[in-house]
Amino acid sequence: MFYRIHNFRFLTFLIFLLFSGLHILWGQEGSILGELEETIRDTPMYDAQKWQKIGAFWRELNSAPQEDLRLRHHLNQELLNEYKVFKQDSAFFYGLRTRELAEKLDDEELIATAVINLADISVSAGMYKEALDYLALVNPKILPDNLRSLYFGLMGRCYSEMAEYSNLKQFSTEYNRLAREYREKAMALADEGTYFNEFLKGYREFKEGNYELALTIFEGLLERDLNPRELALASFTLGEIYVEMEEKEKAIPHLAKAAIADIQTSTKENLAVVRLSEIMFERGDTRLASVFIHKANEDASFYGAQQRKIRVGAILPLIEEQIIDRIERQRSRLATQNVIMTVLLLFVLGLLIVIALQVKKLKGARQIIEKAHANLKVVNSELTAVNARIKNQNDELNRVNDLLLEANKIKEEYIGFFFTQDADIFEKFREFKSKVENAVEDGKLEKIKYLLGNYDLKKEKEKLLQNFDEAFIKLFPNFIEEFNSLLRPEEQIKVKKGKILNKELRIFALIRLGITHNEIIAQILGYSVNSIYAYKTKLRNKSWLEKRDFDQELYEKTTLKL
Repeated sequence: MFYRIHNFRFLTFLIFLLFSGLHILWGQEGSILGELEETIRDTPMYDAQKWQKIGAFWRELNSAPQEDLRLRHHLNQELLNEYKVFKQDSAFFYGLRTRELAEKLDDEELIATAVINLADISVSAGMYKEALDYLALVNPKILPDNLRSLYFGLMGRCYSEMAEYSNLKQFSTEYNRLAREYREKAMALADEGTYFNEFLKGYREFKEGNYELALTIFEGLLERDLNPRELALASFTLGEIYVEMEEKEKAIPHLAKAAIADIQTSTKENLAVVRLSEIMFERGDTRLASVFIHKANEDASFYGAQQRKIRVGAILPLIEEQIIDRIERQRSRLATQNVIMTVLLLFVLGLLIVIALQVKKLKGARQIIEKAHANLKVVNSELTAVNARIKNQNDELNRVNDLLLEANKIKEEYIGFFFTQDADIFEKFREFKSKVENAVEDGKLEKIKYLLGNYDLKKEKEKLLQNFDEAFIKLFPNFIEEFNSLLRPEEQIKVKKGKILNKELRIFALIRLGITHNEIIAQILGYSVNSIYAYKTKLRNKSWLEKRDFDQELYEKTTLKL
């Protein structure tokens, strides 16, 4: 008897410990997932902080002297760093800028760094061939150890991701072998004990199946004082190790911490939320799976990572299908319940006529309410449509107001320019007329010939165009840079020293002011109509835009100083 009681108490104690442990684990998991949901809702706030930081660097770059190439390279590099995990196309744009400036500075290390950055962005965007093409331009033997380590690490990452997305085992095996070799080279060059060195060690053990040793290394990394990006990478990898060990419950907190760190730093190259959505889907938690996969889809679309879109696209329909199935089951359950309730209602109606009459009245009232509700829906729909039209009209009015403000500013500036030039020309003509009249009165024909010979119409025309350039650049201070952004990088226009605009820029400056007829432009600039047409066609052919879109982009991209 004592033995049975003792065993019963021991069993009860074990059950209590089991439920206590599950409660604590569920509480921790629920807390971190709730924090992640709240962080996802705060995404616009974190993105606004990122845009604010980018805007500060952009304004500093715009005000930097054109001749200070090192400062401009530094600011372009800062913008590249901000965009690298935020928006792929912008990161690539500033990557090309840093490379161009590095080549102008003739700095081999800066050139190599710029090329490696372009390769890094290409890998993040899923453009593996382009990444390898860029890396092939770099000779790792001439790089310092820190850049060589980064070079080999990037090669390893590129081949590792190629293996992950390869459907043929023959290729994936070879890619994994190359990835392992390059990671070993990178680890050998990284200083012992640094984050990069320890990360590569842990990742090597992870890939070789030594999970316990890999866990020890990454848990040690998380005890360090890490920046948000380092924390996200270490936490994500730790979560991936637990996933491979089929201990997904332990993976969830680490993946959630990685996702939170990525969102707070506006890192759109975010794999943690994808992995979390997959785990939630497997657990049957379609609500959280849907929240996480939609966040991953938004990030992948914003960043422009094709391989992430493919991965998200594989699970998103499954989650949506499960949600629809659940709704259909609920609908079927409700239909069954309605049938049961109808049977019960008919039974009650057969017993109590009074109740039946009351029910009939209630049904009539319900129909009236439903009809009123349907009418209300129609009215709401019409109101929504009206509001949409009003909003569109307001948007159009705002656009027209902006155009009117711009036109008034241009009109105000060029009316002043016209009267100033007119007064200057009148004064010169009056002085010239006076000199000619004096010479005529004195009968000095040679002096008249001398005066006529000295009056340089070409010089006066150039001065007039110079004054036009100054007035235009005062209105559009960033016109040259903004116009160059419409051209391919290798076709950028460089104005000669001492000049403000050249003849091509002057043609499109007149177009920006609203003068679009070739005949009028030709009269103003003193060229033939055919020359104007040829210059316009030549420049449009240098653009990365469609020819029909060029003038519209010119209006939208060139900003007026208000």
